[in-house]
Formats: sequence, structure tokens, C-alpha cells
Amino acid sequence: MTSYIRDLGPSFGEATWREAQGLLEASDTIIGHIDTGVFPHATLGYAGETPPANILLDRGANFFDPDGPNGAAPVTDLTVPDGALADFPDHGVKTLSIILANREGELRGAAPGAKIIPYRVCNGPVFLGEARTGLIGRAMDHAMNDPVNAANPPKVFTISMGNPGVTGPTEVARLFVGGRPGMEKETTDAINEAYDRGIIIVCAAGQVINQIIYPARFGRTIAVGGIRQDETHYPSGGYQNSGEPDVWAYAANINRAAGHLANGQIVQTHADDPNSEDGEPSGTSYAAPQVAAAAAMWVTRWSVELRALGEGWKTVEAFRKALWLSSNVENIKASPNSRRKINIRRLDIDRLLRIPPDPHWALHERNRVSAAGSLL
Repeated sequence: MTSYIRDLGPSFGEATWREAQGLLEASDTIIGHIDTGVFPHATLGYAGETPPANILLDRGANFFDPDGPNGAAPVTDLTVPDGALADFPDHGVKTLSIILANREGELRGAAPGAKIIPYRVCNGPVFLGEARTGLIGRAMDHAMNDPVNAANPPKVFTISMGNPGVTGPTEVARLFVGGRPGMEKETTDAINEAYDRGIIIVCAAGQVINQIIYPARFGRTIAVGGIRQDETHYPSGGYQNSGEPDVWAYAANINRAAGHLANGQIVQTHADDPNSEDGEPSGTSYAAPQVAAAAAMWVTRWSVELRALGEGWKTVEAFRKALWLSSNVENIKASPNSRRKINIRRLDIDRLLRIPPDPHWALHERNRVSAAGSLL
């Protein structure tokens, strides 16, 4: 029987993390959750028709189904069409539960109580058919500039989806089923704006090819790789020729909120429930939200010091620096059956939260990103 991680929160002795959770919950810090939307699930504190106060559904948007409710996944889209490649309509609930879950004995997330604006931009983590990567940018723009959000936009975005770029047989196959290559200009423009404003963009590095996918491959984002519970390298084949992720976090054997339809009604399940998702792959989609939760707590804890840094982009680079200084360097297998070892830097949230931004750090602004760059 598979052993699942059911607690992504602070352990005994990690008092800084517990304190930061309280600060985050009491603050006006918001995480923009760009995914497949959200539907009611008790693990999220969202058991009925009305979402809890920290899931700001009315401030989100549904760009994939424009006639649908704000930021919500229509109930009719919880089923998975036969043969659909990586089409998980409840992907947004799964990734969001990594942050918000607070269910005794089932799952505790990294930052229960965090304020979330949910967006629905796709029906799964790989863009197919009518799905457009530009909707990621449209969601980011809405979160930053729409009148309902402009006074208090997110300080962090979490994105557990993307495109490999035009490279390798996987991407060629994806194009044949209606996908589009790379990242569209709406998204690269939004990434540049967010970075300039000091908004941290946390992205899953992916495991569909042996390179980091977009938008995680852009230097202005925080790329998150994934490792197994037993600390072997997640079997992505390695990230050759595209650099290494900024940080790694657990990505497999994590219990997650899930759901399926029965007689038109949502049945709430979990990843370790045999009625839920037998054989569904897991990966960096679930590593990235852990880092996003950490980022939200970090920017809240050190808000005064970050304002003193000046230019917005320095917040992003200060966070990247703090991640580097606080992460645990570990020598692990390159793959489950490999004798070769690699060094990775694993997320340590409690240590991260104890490192303030230092005005003497030599921070360097990253180059602007472009849609053309994601086609290479």
C-alpha cells in the first residue's frame, strides 16, 4: 500500500513557521492561484455553495469558460474525456489543497487560511485544443489591474501548468492534438509586469521532458523541481540544457483533495481514496504550491524590510536569494534505479522564514522575457 504524506505544515520545533502562518492569515497578502479553477471541497474549508472568506471567488475569473462562474470549475467539467492527454479538470482543487488543506487525518497544507484568488485558465496542466497559454497572462493581468483587484493585487502567483516549448517528440505530439507552442505574448508581458512590481511568480518545472517547461524556464520566475518522499530525484529525466530549478520540494505521494461526479453531484475524495484517481501521475504541480505558500509567508513576515529595498524586482530576487541560503543541499539518486548522484537544494520553510532580506545582498535584475524566447 502506498504511503502518503498527509502533513505539509510545520513540525514540532518549527515555531517560526507557525508564527508566519498566523501573520499571513491576519494580513492582506493574497496568492493568485492560476489553474483549472476550484469547486467545493471540505478539505479547503469550502463545503457548501458559499466559499470560505479566504477563497476570494468573486475577485477571480473564469477565462476558459467565460460564461461560467468566477474562478470556478463547472461541475459538468469534472469528468475526464476518454483519451485526453493530462486532462485533469480537478487539478486546481488538488494544487490548492497543498496550500489550504486543514483536514484532520487527511491533509494539512503549508499555509491554511491564506487568502487566494482562484483563476480558471485551462482544463488541465497541459494546454490542449482551445486552451491558450495567453490565458495565464490574462489571469495575471486581471489580478494585478482589474478594478476589483488593483488596490490589493496578489504578492505571489502560483502556476502549476505550462508548455515545454518546441522541443522533443512530446511537444510535437502535443501540437498534433491541437496544442500551441511556447508562451503567448499576453503571458510574457504579464510576467514582466509582475516581476517589475515585485510579485513573486512560482512555477512548476514539470517532468514531461528533460528540460524545465515554460513559464518556469523564464528567469523572472521561481522554478520548482520535485523529489519523491524517499528523496530520490523525481523521474523527469533531469533538466538538461535549461538550467536547474531554483529549489526542489516534495512532489509525489502527497495526499490531495480530489473529486468526481456521480449522478451529477460532486463526490469529494482524496488522492489515496481508491474512488478518486487510481494511477494518476503526480509531480511538480504539487511542489510549486508549497513554495508559493512559503513565498507568501516570507513577504508578509519581512514586508517592512522589503519595502526598504526599493525597486520592485528586488523583492523577487531577494526571495530567490533567501531560498538559496535556506535550502537543504542534498545528494540524492539521479533516478530511482541509478547509481549516479546529483545535488539538489530542497525547500526548508522554517529556515527560509528566519532569513530577512539583506540590503547588502548583490541582487541582479533578470532579463525581460519574450514570447519568441519560448519557441526556442
